[in-house]
Amino acid sequence: MDANDLREAEKYGDSAKAYTECLIDLVDTNDYQGLIHCLGGQSLIYKNLLSTNDSPIYHYLTVSYAKEALQVGESHKETLDGRTLAIAYSSYGNALIVNGEYSEALSYFEKSLAVTTADVPEKGRLKAHIGGLLYKLGEKDKGKALIEQALAEIRSGDLNAYAIRVWETGALNSLAKIYLQEENKEKALSIAKESFAIAESHNLSIRKREVENIISQISSDKKNLSL
Repeated sequence: MDANDLREAEKYGDSAKAYTECLIDLVDTNDYQGLIHCLGGQSLIYKNLLSTNDSPIYHYLTVSYAKEALQVGESHKETLDGRTLAIAYSSYGNALIVNGEYSEALSYFEKSLAVTTADVPEKGRLKAHIGGLLYKLGEKDKGKALIEQALAEIRSGDLNAYAIRVWETGALNSLAKIYLQEENKEKALSIAKESFAIAESHNLSIRKREVENIISQISSDKKNLSL
C-alpha cells in the first residue's frame, strides 16, 4: 500500500512515514516530479486531520508542505509535465482554502486546470473544486453547473478505480451541501445517500464520515457546512 492509499485509509502515521522517506530519498536529486507528489501528498494528510482536529499545528503543516510543492513547481515548471505542475498548483489551492483565501485558491485551481495533461476524470476533479469555489464566491449557478459537469467527467473513468470513487463522492458531497444551503433538503438527502452508498461499498472512510455529517445536518435543519 503506497503513501496515498495509506492516507485515504486514514493511516496517517504510516502515510507520513512513507512520504517522509520519499522526501529524504529525493531531496538531493533532480526528481522534482517526485518531490511535488510527496510534498503535496504530505500536505493533504494534515488537511484531512484538520477536519477532525482544528489544530494550528495541522494548519501550519498543511500550508507549509503545499507552499514548498508550489515553490518546486514554479522553480522547475519548464522541465515538469503538465500533470505534475498542476498538482503543485492544486496543492497550494487546497492550502489557501484552509486559510479562507477563496479567491486566491480559485486562481490556483484555474491555473492547475489550464496546465494539466491529466485525463478527463482528473480534470473533472479540478473542475469540482473550481465549481465549489465559484459557488462560495457568489457565482452560484455557474459553480453548481460546473460541479455537475465535473461529476459526469469523473464518472467517465473506471468506476472500479479507488481514486475515481474518491473524486466522485467528493463532487457528490459538494452538491449535497449546496442543495442543503438552498433549502432543497429532499435533493440534498438523495445525493448524500448516493454518496454514502458509494463510500461504504468502496471503504472510503474519509468520505463516509463527511457525508454522515451532511446527513446529520440535513436531519437537524443545520446549515453550517463548509462548501
